[in-house]
Amino acid sequence: MIKKLFLTTILSCFCYVGFSQKTPEEMAKKITNEIAKVLSLDEVQKEEVYTIQLDRFMQAAEIRQNHEAEPQIKKAKLKKVYNKLYGKMKAIIGKERMQKWSEYRKK
Repeated sequence: MIKKLFLTTILSCFCYVGFSQKTPEEMAKKITNEIAKVLSLDEVQKEEVYTIQLDRFMQAAEIRQNHEAEPQIKKAKLKKVYNKLYGKMKAIIGKERMQKWSEYRKK
């Protein structure tokens, strides 16, 4: 009886983890809201940041899927996506705000 209960509990945990994975849209919305809150972005900036973040998460998901067996290639391509993201974000919110965001993320 206890073994069955234990097994059921373990399986439930694994099912929950599997279903709790977020879509690129959800992740982009979450990070955008956090950035907007920390940096006090206006609606136009917030929409632009969302678009950039969504593109980032979609590209990253595609890279992870296509290069699952090639960790070095995957890492290099993800780094390129991040570098593009940094440049685009800096163009929208400015260098000072990017520094403020970086400091916030380090906490």
